[in-house]
Amino acid sequence: MAKEGKRERLCQLGALNPRPEAVHAPWFRESSFFDPLDLVQVKYEMLRHAQEDGANKAAAAALFGLSRPTYYQAEAAFEREGI
Repeated sequence: MAKEGKRERLCQLGALNPRPEAVHAPWFRESSFFDPLDLVQVKYEMLRHAQEDGANKAAAAALFGLSRPTYYQAEAAFEREGI
């Protein structure tokens, strides 16, 4: 899917990250697999980074350009419903 087409689709689904430039996780800059525009992927990677890599939750949120409350909301939603 072309980048603009993906952006439009993410917007339609309510999954467009409004601040992709705030994502500072290096793997989002080094690999085309990771897309800072995809808010679902950004939140999932934030949770994974804390849980699997042992990162502090506040630090993980900051690395992905999100707030600490957003981290806890995403964590609760993931535990309740999965991705």
